[in-house]
Amino acid sequence: MAEPSNTEIMSPSGTISAQAPGFARTSVGAITVTTVYDGALPIYAADMHGESPERITELLADGFLPPEGDLLTAVNTFLFRSGGRTVLVDAGAGTSLGAGTGHLPENLRAAGVSPEQVDDVLITHLHPDHVSGLVTADGAAAFPSATVHVSRLDAHHWLNDAVAASAEGVQAQIHRWAVRALAPYRAGGRFSTFAYGERPVPGVTAVDLHGHTPGHSGYLVDGEGEQLLLWGDTMHNHTVQLRAPHVAMDIDSDRRGARAARKRILAEIRTQGWVVGAAHLPFPGIGRIRFRDGEARWVPAPYRPLESA
Repeated sequence: MAEPSNTEIMSPSGTISAQAPGFARTSVGAITVTTVYDGALPIYAADMHGESPERITELLADGFLPPEGDLLTAVNTFLFRSGGRTVLVDAGAGTSLGAGTGHLPENLRAAGVSPEQVDDVLITHLHPDHVSGLVTADGAAAFPSATVHVSRLDAHHWLNDAVAASAEGVQAQIHRWAVRALAPYRAGGRFSTFAYGERPVPGVTAVDLHGHTPGHSGYLVDGEGEQLLLWGDTMHNHTVQLRAPHVAMDIDSDRRGARAARKRILAEIRTQGWVVGAAHLPFPGIGRIRFRDGEARWVPAPYRPLESA
């Protein structure tokens, strides 16, 4: 293989000017999960509620984050094979939130997968950083062969004309984004809804995480010996919300429900020992949660070579 030229990795000043492609592979039991990075967006301390600003600042500082919050919070998506199908969990922000996000297509290709090869897209919830990447800038399906799966409760809320008519501000915009993102799949008969506990694709069970949105879902993937729970916005900032799971966010549809879902799933993880993959934990967002002395801490999965099949 030819060595890359300096112009490919060096700026005119001779300094390295680009990050590595945004994908990473992790083995969980018998499956290989590829985290595909869509980009980064800010999660502000001012949008966190349930603790004093001073305590929020303290928790952020313990994670070496500034008092304003994590201004480069990861937007992760997850790709794996299950039941002979290529499955993607969440689709990133597309063109909805600016240049900081929307890098899923290029990073997916860097990982050796084209959008045409994706059979199923499982959406955790219909917020723009998870669903707007389903469509291109001109509104065409970004995954032309895929069926998109969304919880029945989230679809009923965000695709409901009556609910949208009464929404205001950012909530009204979320309705519009959701309708646009799903339009080509609905028109093409490649849109499917499910209830909690069902398997939208073989080997993957939908988990009830409602609260952040009415139908917010996790996906429990059977790794044949280990199980991987993939979630969307159960946690926006692990430095704060693992140690203080009662902290809710401005964007939560139901703050009380979001708190309850977070506490409930943390108790389940503690009992079951599941591996976790999370949309907004630091890339590649896969690891375990350690429980000790009444607190939870994030332990990221270490980089490992993959064994040859």
